[in-house]
Parts: sequence; structure tokens; C-alpha cells
Amino acid sequence: MKEMSLSLTVRIAFPQTDVHWLEAQLLEQRATLFREALHAAVAHIEAAVLPRAACPECGGPLVSNGRVPLVLETLVGRLEYARQRLRCPRCALDLYPLDAALGLLPGSGSTLGVRERALWAATEVSYAKAAAFLAKFTGLAVSHGSIHRWAQAEGQELEAREARAQQAVFGPHPARAAPGPPGPARLYVQIDATMVHQRDGGAMECKVGIVYSERVEISPNRIALLDKQTYASFDDAATFGERFWVHCAAQGAGTARQVVFVSDGAEWIHTLQQAYFPGALVVLDPWHLERRLTEVWGAAGQALIARCLADAWRGDVRTLLRRVQGALRQERDPERRAQGQALLGYLLANAAGIANLARLEATGSGAMEKTVDVLVVHRYKKRGMSWRRASSNALLKLRLLKANGTWEAYWLSRRTAFARQAA
Repeated sequence: MKEMSLSLTVRIAFPQTDVHWLEAQLLEQRATLFREALHAAVAHIEAAVLPRAACPECGGPLVSNGRVPLVLETLVGRLEYARQRLRCPRCALDLYPLDAALGLLPGSGSTLGVRERALWAATEVSYAKAAAFLAKFTGLAVSHGSIHRWAQAEGQELEAREARAQQAVFGPHPARAAPGPPGPARLYVQIDATMVHQRDGGAMECKVGIVYSERVEISPNRIALLDKQTYASFDDAATFGERFWVHCAAQGAGTARQVVFVSDGAEWIHTLQQAYFPGALVVLDPWHLERRLTEVWGAAGQALIARCLADAWRGDVRTLLRRVQGALRQERDPERRAQGQALLGYLLANAAGIANLARLEATGSGAMEKTVDVLVVHRYKKRGMSWRRASSNALLKLRLLKANGTWEAYWLSRRTAFARQAA
């Protein structure tokens, strides 16, 4: 395809001289000039592809069948162009050679650039606000319904990629991975969950996992996780577990010298740990232990709670259990005694995690709690919000791209998929 050259002229009358007025004038002219350039470029492309068009069914010649409007929202302005429609007389098939050459998104009147910017906003604010932001800052008129549909479409694309990666490891014919370089000396893994209101009533659980190896103290009591990667979904525990493991494996979970699994002690998290991280050093998060102790004895039992926590930090499970049992024998409140029995069950189930508190430096769930707050709570749990599982999962996958720093790489892959090389 031959090169195209355009000459565009900018004319400015000067009723004002302030830079604020000049800025507005230039922006308006830029929009007009870019639309003209886009229209000319599209006409140039169509003129080049029409002579080579043939019927994809029979390979026969095509005849003109009128022109049909193409309306396309782009980052340089709206394209309105009457493109050529061709017909195969033998197959009665209508074709639009320009559409194929432009690599248009199926069923969409926008470019990938428009879609990306709209979804960047929608990952942070409602679809309606994202549409308003897009109109304000880019001049594009895109409905919130379109942005919602785009989120579902990209979510399905990301879902398909996750499913392929999952099948490659856990499917009926798993691929044999080539041995990779040694993993980190110590890899930290944490899992938690939070509930989100469901549109049809009730609630659904969003499971979240993080994995990291590089912890750096940036100030007193402040730790930065330099290589943290996050995975989350509204799927069942088995699906979440397999896909989270794929993310962890990419961080070296299979070859790390030691995996530290920090847990709040919930049974379902134990199940995932035993299934996917069976050799990990399990540590019970001390904040959750303190909360469970406080739920039983409250402010009145601060001295007892402090002694129990001291036992835990030494990894002395036997003394901790004896201390709790002794306190329960003296307890006269039936409700508190029942809570204490549940606490004993929790302590027994997490005995290994308590014993391991003495084996390494303080490792709590602060990073996990912060991740849940930023990733899920800030977008899904605002006043009056409720969600459907499919739409919430799709949006969550887009939010994970931003959280993991893979947003640009993903959209580059999408543009590559729709690339059309000139002849």
C-alpha cells in the first residue's frame, strides 16, 4: 500500500491573545484536522483493498452493491464514512472489505483505544461516571451501557486466558513445564475473602490471594512489597485455588526454598493450603488470633489476652491451650463459655500456625487486608451497591490488570490480535 501524504492548514483569527483562549482554539482545530486526516486515511485504505477483494466462499469476483454508513468512535474523533458494499452474484454474499482491513471490533462502534480508556475509568468508578469522564476529558459520547458491555467482553477474554493457563497445569493432559530458575529463598502466600452484596439478594464471596518475596522496610512499621502479585475471583474455592496456584507458580512457588503461608485460620483456607501448598510453613496471623481472644473476653480480659498472645509469640501452644482452658473452667457466663469452646477448637486447628510464629519475624495479614480493601471494598462495597456474579468477575479481572501492573501488556496483546498488515 502506497504512502499517503496530507497537508493540513491551521488558520487563527486573534480577537483575543490570552493563552487560555488560544488553547481552546487549537484544541478545536486539532479535533477538526484529525477527523479530516482520519477520513482521508480510511478512504486511502479502502481504495487499496477494493481491487483485491474476492468472495471468501467461491473465490469469484464481486460487484458493487451500494455504500453503507460506518460510524466509529475513535480517540481522534468520530469517523462517519460511507464505505463500499460488495456482493458475490453466485453466493449472494455481501462483504465490506474496508471493515476487514480496519480490523474492527465485532459488534462495536469504537476502537480499542476508546474501549481501553473507558474501562480504565470504569475500574475505579461506576459505569455512568466513567461515561461522564470520557465525555469531559476526551469529548467522546459513549453510553454507560456500552462501557458495561465492553467490560463483559474484555472479562470474557481474560477469563478464557485464565482457563487456558489453568487447563495447561490442571487439565486432563497437563503440559510438562520446563524446569525454571531457582525460586526465591522465601515466598509469602496469603489468602482471604470478603462478602459482596448480590443483585438477586444475599451475598457472594470474593476470594483474594497475594504472593510476594521481597519485603523492604521503608519507614518504621511500614513495609513495602516490591514484587507483590494479586489474584481474586468470585468463583468457587477449587477454581480459585487452581488459578491462584498458576499465579504463584509464576512467582516461583514451585521452586522456592521456603513458602510461608499466612492464614487467618479459616477452614476453607486450610483446605486450599493443604491442596496446593502442602509443604509450606503455615503461620497464623496474630491479629486474627487477638481478635478471636477479644471476642471471648473483651476489654475486661486484657491481661489474660496479653498473656495468651505472649504464649503464641513464643510458639508455646501447650501453655496457651492450658491458659485458655483454665480461664474457661472459672467462667460462669454460659454464652462466654460456649464462645471459649469454639476458641479452643480454633486454637487446636491452628496449632501449627501458632507454633510457627516463633520461627520467623512478625508476619501478619496487613498486606492482605490492604489488598482486599483496595481491590474489592473500594469498588464493590459502596453504599447501595449490589452485583451479579458474571459482571462483577469481569470487572474484577480488569482491576487485577491494574493491580499487577499488566494493563499495558494486555492492551498491547489486544491490539496485536486485531493488527492488519498492509499489502
